[in-house]
Amino acid sequence: MSDGLLPSVAAVSSIRIDRELPREARTWGRIIDLTGLDAGDLVLFRPIELKSDSISWRIMRAQLDGGFQARHAQWTHAAVYLGDDEHVCEANFNVPGAPNGVVIRSAFCYCDGKHAIRARRPKNMTSKQRLRIAIGALASLGKGYSFMQIVKFAKAADSRRGFWNSLSRGPQHPPQRFVCSTLYQDAYNFAFLGNTVRMGILCTPAHLSASEDFEQSDLGLRWLNIE
Repeated sequence: MSDGLLPSVAAVSSIRIDRELPREARTWGRIIDLTGLDAGDLVLFRPIELKSDSISWRIMRAQLDGGFQARHAQWTHAAVYLGDDEHVCEANFNVPGAPNGVVIRSAFCYCDGKHAIRARRPKNMTSKQRLRIAIGALASLGKGYSFMQIVKFAKAADSRRGFWNSLSRGPQHPPQRFVCSTLYQDAYNFAFLGNTVRMGILCTPAHLSASEDFEQSDLGLRWLNIE
């Protein structure tokens, strides 16, 4: 299983970008080449130094305690790729200039030399079906962030009991608040079931990393130097 595209991997070529780029990418001097991805693909992120982000560290620990192997538990954030060679739809908080909750954000914000990035494609779906995943994510744009879920993640990590003994499971009402992984899960369900059905079961970044609902081989990602 891939550890994703690491910052230490050499860039394959250079690119000139005329539009404004996120400060992180401009400072680091690289962006990720997303031309091999389609709308609806899954993008996973993780800090290279997990202990530098206390929330990511706790999510990783709770995922390990929940029985996931390290290659899956290492992934702590997920997003839905929107297909325009740059943007993702994600559930996040404390992002400068953005409200807490479901937002559209440049994937290049994670091109800072501090994150690894991985991309997966749902299997047995046409490009139009995968597009519905992106539409499903955008249908939740502006909905809030589930801080309660993060609190439960933290408690699961601190208790060393893992997710299965610490978080609720089973069908729930259509969610009005999300964390990153439940946003992708909800959008994936939308692609199959339409906008009136939400399964609401437990989902974490490690679940998405380990899921057999995606193609076995990761999508190819490359670094590009910014001219």
